[in-house]
Amino acid sequence: ALETAEVKLLLNGPESFTPDGSFLLGETSETRGLFLGCGMNSVGIATGGGAGMALAHCIQHGHTPCDLNEVDPKRFAPEFNSVNALTTRVPEVLGKHYEITYPGRQWLTSRGLKKSPLDGMWEKEKPHFGQFGSWERPLYFGKIKNPELTFCRPSWHENIRREVQAAHEEAAIFDQSTFGKINVIGKDASSFLNRLCANQMNRPIGKAIYTALLNEQAGFESDLTAIRISDNCYRLYTGTMAIKRDLAWLARHIKIGEDIRLEDVTDTYAVIGLMGPQAAAVASSIGSRALNDIGYFSSEEVELVGHTVRAARLSYVGEAGWEITCRAEHSRDIYNAISEVGVRPAGLLAQTSMRIEKRYLAYGHELDADISPVEVGLDFAVDMNKEFIGKGALQRKVEAGAENRVVSIVLDDNEGVPLGNEPVLYDGKIVGKTTSATFGFRINAPLAIADILVPECRIDGTNVDINIAGTHFSGQVISEAAFDPKGQRMRAKK
Repeated sequence: ALETAEVKLLLNGPESFTPDGSFLLGETSETRGLFLGCGMNSVGIATGGGAGMALAHCIQHGHTPCDLNEVDPKRFAPEFNSVNALTTRVPEVLGKHYEITYPGRQWLTSRGLKKSPLDGMWEKEKPHFGQFGSWERPLYFGKIKNPELTFCRPSWHENIRREVQAAHEEAAIFDQSTFGKINVIGKDASSFLNRLCANQMNRPIGKAIYTALLNEQAGFESDLTAIRISDNCYRLYTGTMAIKRDLAWLARHIKIGEDIRLEDVTDTYAVIGLMGPQAAAVASSIGSRALNDIGYFSSEEVELVGHTVRAARLSYVGEAGWEITCRAEHSRDIYNAISEVGVRPAGLLAQTSMRIEKRYLAYGHELDADISPVEVGLDFAVDMNKEFIGKGALQRKVEAGAENRVVSIVLDDNEGVPLGNEPVLYDGKIVGKTTSATFGFRINAPLAIADILVPECRIDGTNVDINIAGTHFSGQVISEAAFDPKGQRMRAKK
């Protein structure tokens, strides 16, 4: 019958594509009550049933039925709201619709939309860039040619080894300027943040505070570091891709009559991470011994090469040092002073490798809107003696026996290349999945952070398998961080 059937109607019209190939589903950041379900990238029929259900749930309940961060309309930076950026990118998105997505693949079009204040310093270091949101970030340095993408050990492996080794044995510079920076200002700043944040925010001036923003189900809307600048001002440091979403979340929870002002100062300031056991000596050599007087998880304003900066003694890589916030226009002076004493930059892939060795959790990997602090071992950053969004749901989870599901797994075979999102098996049965994975250069082994659902499989020393593209690699469970689990290196002063 199909052989002789006639075509009754043929429609040829435009399709809708987005800059990253994923559709838009959810409420916009700009207009409360405006929900989007569009930009389906040629999968509208295939995904329409589930997408329609999720959109209806979002309209009715104010949130999607599960974490759908990858299709949240708030993920796009304003720089992509451009006819030129879209018309340049979309043909590439369509052309790669069925292409194999190798690890490390980057879009080639609509690049250079937003650059770090330090971007001009990188040319002599031969960087290889990646795009995150609209930002260009150095993935690694010492690039000789464009990398050949593969599911095996990547060609940049030794570049990352050198950068991690520098940060571990001497010192390295990490450009963290792309992190979102939000000033929360007003006489109600402390009470406002205490209501939204799970941790206690009414801390002394100068303290750094790690905290979660939870939804009513006790899942993560975001995680961030806050610094109390003054009685009526906090600065929130959030993820590169989270700034639009976090600003919207904060703005929507300001009550009528509250004295609160939000300022997006992401572009106003640069952040330079100086990390490594020689960081203290570097600080002294460039004339800023005051850096060495800052306590752990504290911040102070100090003078650095003639500029006032705010330095916080904390680390996302597990080595001693500071995250130094300065005016964007002063960042090159500070970078030059540090590099002139022999300190070289390290890229995002080195930072990620070191993060995973330390079992530091990241939004979109270990953290999302479906999982609570107690289920990822971050209940130390929760103050149950105060009221905050999600407290009731979190209390119910605790009473129901919820516990930390996150572990580290170190592989036995150094040739294994875990990528994340692989099944973890025990006695032939799936018991969880990896959430972040890398090669750990400080422990000299591949490793992963994993979400393990079966309690007895979280015990130290348990032997499990990770299914990497059909090949099983054995590994050992570690309930703490694989490297420096007590955090002694970060707290060391030399």
